[in-house]
Amino acid sequence: MIDESPLELLIQETEQINPAILLAEQFMRRDAANLLSAEEIKRADEILHIGEMEIEMLQRHLTAFVRLPASPSVRIPPGF
Repeated sequence: MIDESPLELLIQETEQINPAILLAEQFMRRDAANLLSAEEIKRADEILHIGEMEIEMLQRHLTAFVRLPASPSVRIPPGF
């Protein structure tokens, strides 16, 4: 991290749908009696790995965010 705030880092990230949600939705559409194939198990494992990486990234962002000193805002967002 080179002098970038956690907010700047989050803004730079790409926005996407959680792949675990997409996989769960796909599995819910199938008949419960069908077993998972080896390829589907591999895909689920890859998605779990992606989820673990996301959690680690969020924890790093949170750690960086907590270290920031509090500062007053120059503008008040609508609704506050």
